[in-house]
Amino acid sequence: MGKIPLDQVAKEHDVEVEWKAFELRPEGVELPPKPPGYMEQAKANVARMSEQYGIEMKWNEQSKHSRHALEGAKFAEQHGLGNEYHDAMFRAHFQQDKAINDIDTLVEIAGKIGLDQASFRDALETRRYQQRVIEDTEEAQQIGVTGIPCYIAGNKGVMGAQTYESLVQLIEEA
Repeated sequence: MGKIPLDQVAKEHDVEVEWKAFELRPEGVELPPKPPGYMEQAKANVARMSEQYGIEMKWNEQSKHSRHALEGAKFAEQHGLGNEYHDAMFRAHFQQDKAINDIDTLVEIAGKIGLDQASFRDALETRRYQQRVIEDTEEAQQIGVTGIPCYIAGNKGVMGAQTYESLVQLIEEA
């Protein structure tokens, strides 16, 4: 099964996609140690999903945090390139083993998708979109989101990688 872009699903079913920020490893929060075997299982899950969904995915050792990348997403969305930015971040993280919380790396990626690099860098360095990311994270906590990806339509949601058919079903039930 090949990758079906989220924007294709949205167009085919006349729905609007709104990206929200969610940090698996929040900045400034010390996470408890993982139980033995956790990391090996997590790496195996990424490999399994790569094979199952027919998309190249690798375990990334470079990125522990994503706050800057999430703030960059808010900038990209404001400039009409949200989907392109998210696609570029997924490729950078899961295929290119890039550090997606490094400002220089993010500026380079932003330029490749057509964003003004100087304005993008300024937004990250001044933390212009930090509050929006925090608000999204608080909203996710309030509604019970515990993992990503999470898809919500109407008052229903599903977490984790989903098939095209399951996303269509979620949309139709909304």
